[in-house]
Amino acid sequence: MLSKVLGAVGVVLLIAGVVFAVRPVTIDGRDCGSVFQPDKGITPMQCDPRLESRGDVVVGLGTGGVALMLTGFAVAAVRDRRTRVAS
Repeated sequence: MLSKVLGAVGVVLLIAGVVFAVRPVTIDGRDCGSVFQPDKGITPMQCDPRLESRGDVVVGLGTGGVALMLTGFAVAAVRDRRTRVAS
């Protein structure tokens, strides 16, 4: 059960990271684009800090999601190994 919960939370974090990466950033009514594709012709001084902080959030969510999914797989593998060794 724990491995399924860890895996599910990891997937939710990965999906949240993708949503934050694709969602456009707007500053003072001006569209700056998204983390994956910044808008062309924007003033970098206005948008760069916001896009950079959004990128940090995306990396954190992605890393956390992958770590939780790997932990879920490891927990499942250890439990499976214990049941095979015990019988």
